[in-house]
Amino acid sequence: MAVIVTLREALADQALPKDTLHLELEWQRAEVNDILRVYFRHYLINPADAWLPMGEFHNPLFVRMYCEAANHDRRVPVGVEALPQSLIGVFELYRKGVVERLAQDPARIPVPADQIQRRLTALARHLWTHNVRRLSFDEARRILDADQPNWDESLLRRLVEEGVIFREEIKGSDDTECGFVFDRLAGYLIADSILVRIPPSDVNEQLAEAALWQSLLGDQAHPLGEDILVGLISLLPRRFTRHHLWRAAPDEHRSLVLAQELTTESEFLDDETVDALATALVTAHPSKRKGRPAISRLWEIRRSAAHRLNAVFLDRVLRQLPLPERDLRWTEWARGQAPGRLTTDLERAIDRWSGSSNRADSDDLDALAIAWLLTSTDTSLRDLATKALQRYGRPEPKRLFDLATRLLGIDDPYVIERVVAAAFGAISAHQMPDPDGPLEGALRDWLVQLRDRFLDGGTTPTSHEQLRGHIRAFYEFAGSLHPAAVPEGVDAFAPRFAAVAPAELMEDDDPNAEECARTFGMDFENYIIGAAINGRDNYDFTHSDYRRARAEVMARVWALGWREKEFSSVDQSIAANAERPYSAKRRVERYGKKYGWVAYHEMVGRLVDVGRAPALFGDAERLMPDIDPTFPDRPPVAPMSLPLWAPMEPTDDQTWLPSGTVAVPDHLWSPEEIHGVDGGWLLVEGYLDHRRDGRTVFGFFRTLLLNPEDVEPARQLASERQYPGNHFFPPLPMVRDVLAAEMPWSPRFELTFDEDAQGAFPHRALRGDWQDDGIGFGQVAVDFSPDSTSDIGLGGGYDVPSSEFAAKFGLRQLPGTVDLVGLDGQRASAVFRADKPWRGHLLFLRRDLVEGFAGDRRIMQVAWGEREVATDWHSVPSWMRAVHRGYAHVWRHIRMLGAGHSAGN
Repeated sequence: MAVIVTLREALADQALPKDTLHLELEWQRAEVNDILRVYFRHYLINPADAWLPMGEFHNPLFVRMYCEAANHDRRVPVGVEALPQSLIGVFELYRKGVVERLAQDPARIPVPADQIQRRLTALARHLWTHNVRRLSFDEARRILDADQPNWDESLLRRLVEEGVIFREEIKGSDDTECGFVFDRLAGYLIADSILVRIPPSDVNEQLAEAALWQSLLGDQAHPLGEDILVGLISLLPRRFTRHHLWRAAPDEHRSLVLAQELTTESEFLDDETVDALATALVTAHPSKRKGRPAISRLWEIRRSAAHRLNAVFLDRVLRQLPLPERDLRWTEWARGQAPGRLTTDLERAIDRWSGSSNRADSDDLDALAIAWLLTSTDTSLRDLATKALQRYGRPEPKRLFDLATRLLGIDDPYVIERVVAAAFGAISAHQMPDPDGPLEGALRDWLVQLRDRFLDGGTTPTSHEQLRGHIRAFYEFAGSLHPAAVPEGVDAFAPRFAAVAPAELMEDDDPNAEECARTFGMDFENYIIGAAINGRDNYDFTHSDYRRARAEVMARVWALGWREKEFSSVDQSIAANAERPYSAKRRVERYGKKYGWVAYHEMVGRLVDVGRAPALFGDAERLMPDIDPTFPDRPPVAPMSLPLWAPMEPTDDQTWLPSGTVAVPDHLWSPEEIHGVDGGWLLVEGYLDHRRDGRTVFGFFRTLLLNPEDVEPARQLASERQYPGNHFFPPLPMVRDVLAAEMPWSPRFELTFDEDAQGAFPHRALRGDWQDDGIGFGQVAVDFSPDSTSDIGLGGGYDVPSSEFAAKFGLRQLPGTVDLVGLDGQRASAVFRADKPWRGHLLFLRRDLVEGFAGDRRIMQVAWGEREVATDWHSVPSWMRAVHRGYAHVWRHIRMLGAGHSAGN
């Protein structure tokens, strides 16, 4: 049996047996959150969106102190209004509450509150003047209980019982000693005892005395020197208006003291201190890790609208830093915080913004801070930040347009490209008409911004092809759905970009070429840069166009600021972590790679400008982004019960494989209601896979629209086909290189059917063999197969209504989904996924729409698939081989619908 004891370090040597195993507890963020939930529930605290000193909550003593300060009595719940906004604010409330409780204790002789406070101050003063952190029990009693010999009435005893002061045995002695339970609290009380003795006229002079600073930070400093300094910094502007300790600090300590002003409450920060903080953060050396706590503090308070150091201040600091310095400080801080803290914060923001359309000033500030995370080379973090911004702007795109406009002029293309992408994701959720409405007006103003910056005659030309792709998508969206928002002089479907200056080149004989080339790897040079050059063979490093492209990329990487001296150790560390076989599954790229990607996308844009678009663009004629910024949610789990195709039947496998029942119930073929919409639906496309105890049944669902004279021949051909396989019923045409929210309106979503045209799909037909002309049929859906491999994407392809079907009824996308609705808002399609023990996906369309689209054609629903039994394929039983040879494991159902006809198998 093990006994686990947690206690303060000071007690360990005295209280624990000699051979006790010592473990230092370091609370993780999730554990701290669990602690807070328990304490806040007990103390009836509802923090809502209040700022919380999360860094201090790693000390459970402080958690209790915080809760005591906020709501000691626990009579009624308290909210944001009752919560202290700083460490010193906690101590002020805590001391006030303790003093009032002791003064009003009905069970003891009353002691006036002001007298209790004076005695606490005297005790703190004694610790300061005697240069100690604890004192003997007798000395503590002398200070606190000078006129009270009765231990039952002792103030010291009451403070021990309150948990303000500890009392411990002195090692090797029968005597005891006392001290304050929390060093930061002791520092606050000592700082207060110092300030209370300084006249206002002498405050600057006394706080500048060398002896004071020797006691705080010198070689023989007070044991609580750092805690006292923290207390002085925060208390001084509270006790003496417009006074700040950093102004009195010696030169060698000023930056340290100024940094601590980050914890001062906003109401006590003056303009000079705010300006000094900004200057200090901008001019700090990027290699110093001392700046990391400052960034953490700014991240903590980013959402506070009332705080002078909120996200607006953070933005002020970050935009003053050159790109390389910003990456070495801010982006490196983000890399360290990404796996835990920042991922949690972003996921919470996404949940909050996905669940509510209300936005406040705190949301605007949060979005501004999150936008700066787009500098990151941690792809998961950058994707999450992009999604968070899209969710922030989705209800009111103008908010995100305004934020993006604010960031278009910064020097990091990583941020500009992604914030514009997120803005497109936000507006793409608004496909419904809005003539002369606020949405159309906001879109028009944003498109004017894009025109004036990036299009012909614009002030900030760019050749960044991914950024250009997002800009084109904006104009295509407006031209297709909100034409009145397109600015004058712009062809929405062929916008002309402003000409860019000729690219700088860094040839191999450049003195910096060898250093810059270290940012490349073989894959980047051959498969990324090389693949953009038409007519170049793989691994041909002498091709003239390739040499020029490589020289352009190198020159741009150098211009962006990559230098081996500053970045090599960081990049080597990132690369080493990526190569570890058991490292976290986060893809983090080197900064040399980041600058290389920027240079590559700008190089590709210049190729497009001269009519040499890379062949890798394919039929899409554009460079697809590495993430779909429209971020549709994964379809919900199918609400109807799915058939148990692979049950534990009493029959053995030999009997079940050729003859097991595979039923498709009517409520799956044609449910009456979906998503609250009655009137009948049809399962038009899908795939299901059901597995249980070694048995598997999979099946495809397809809907064919047939001319009346082709119904019987098609039914007979489909029924008699011994093995349909994957291609007898032709697979749906696949739509690629399209963003989810570009359906159904984008011209790229339209498909061409032609037997001979390049890039077109052959006409669909049922054929007995490849020489047969076949029986032609129509379809109502396509296979939407997104290119994005991000963890926060759709997670795979889904069948969706075709552009032809959507155009017939003027359908638009339901925001945040791959479902379509009519202009009246009524849902027209419903996509679902299957949950374990099933796998697969299903597409349902409203029956009246399918029948209207079919017109005179007849509707055939088909389901087919196979039964399988797990086996060792190296020794397949003879009976199983016989079943497979005869295709007895294949199952199928054919169902006809039509005007005036009931469903039938």
